[in-house]
Amino acid sequence: MKCRKCRAEIPDESKFCMSCGAQQDVSQNTKARGNGTGSVFKRGKTWTACRVIGYTTEIIEVDGQQKKKLHKTTRSKGGFKTKKEALEYLPKLTTEAGKKSITWQKMYDAWRPTHRAGKSTMDCYAAAERYFRPVWPIPFDRIDIDDLQECLDDCPKGKRTRENMKALAGLLYKYAIPRHMATLNIGQYLIVGGGDVSERAALPNDALEAIREAVGRVHGADYVLAECYLGFRPSELLALDTRDYDRKEKAFTGGAKTDAGRDRVVTVSPKIQPIIDRLTRDKISGPVFCAPDGSAMTIEQYRAMFYSVLDACGVDNPLEGPKGAKRHRYTPHSCRHTFATLMKRVEGTDKDKLALIGHTSNEMLRHYQDVSLDDLRRVTDAL
Repeated sequence: MKCRKCRAEIPDESKFCMSCGAQQDVSQNTKARGNGTGSVFKRGKTWTACRVIGYTTEIIEVDGQQKKKLHKTTRSKGGFKTKKEALEYLPKLTTEAGKKSITWQKMYDAWRPTHRAGKSTMDCYAAAERYFRPVWPIPFDRIDIDDLQECLDDCPKGKRTRENMKALAGLLYKYAIPRHMATLNIGQYLIVGGGDVSERAALPNDALEAIREAVGRVHGADYVLAECYLGFRPSELLALDTRDYDRKEKAFTGGAKTDAGRDRVVTVSPKIQPIIDRLTRDKISGPVFCAPDGSAMTIEQYRAMFYSVLDACGVDNPLEGPKGAKRHRYTPHSCRHTFATLMKRVEGTDKDKLALIGHTSNEMLRHYQDVSLDDLRRVTDAL
């Protein structure tokens, strides 16, 4: 029998070579780690685990021509005493990378230079991206299908623009998933649709009354009721600061950075005035709708609170939709739809109602016509 390494003659059934010390009975079932699972290496006296978590592309100019340069992004952790410890840590590097979320806007900025398409196509995507502006500041992994669907529903342009929005969302998720910044392509479940969708997901009257009666008894009922009478999107509601509230005029100035929704004025309905008075009392600044400890409330916290409120109030809220993108019939966005539905039942000009909800379907009308606080108040007082 010869040594598998130095080829020296050794006794049969030997486990090690007496000349070079090489092990002879190496298992043939050893399987190398697959691509993308990471690697380990020794640095000094300790081992380091390293894993690629993504790639970005930079446009550079070489000899007068534009070329793409690929940059690799890695995460690593050293200090392991043994190779085994480093290998066991590799999966955690992906988990840690996922926790470091980036916003929708930064995801778009990272994706854009990597996508191969003509100038005309990229210009269409850039135009579509404008209507996702309400979710620009939200961490990508915290955005759900209702946030994106709301953007499509509010888009004032034609079907082609909304189709581009859906396509763009799908491309961003396809870019994010292999980089461990998303787990599901929810862009594929967006509905292009069109037309008036204000009543599609509005809370029914009995649910609204149950929430009203639960204020002071069920935690969060006051927040949900306030959103129903203010009409802000969930992210807009949580962004409201005490400084945005005019105590004299009893009105908020806020809203997403969109043409029709930028810094819109929303007067407070008498039905929620006691709630707003309590939330802004003795406060100069800070979030109006905050977490129990006074810090800014996250989208996840608000969603969890919303569903617990509906559950405590006995509101039937089943899961609906295709497999992989099931969602509740009523979501935090339903409060905004409820506000729009309530406005349909009271008298008021279209321009005043559009100004209150910040909808873009008639942005030119709003742009050329002035809106007064008294006119806005007549609408919200009648809700």
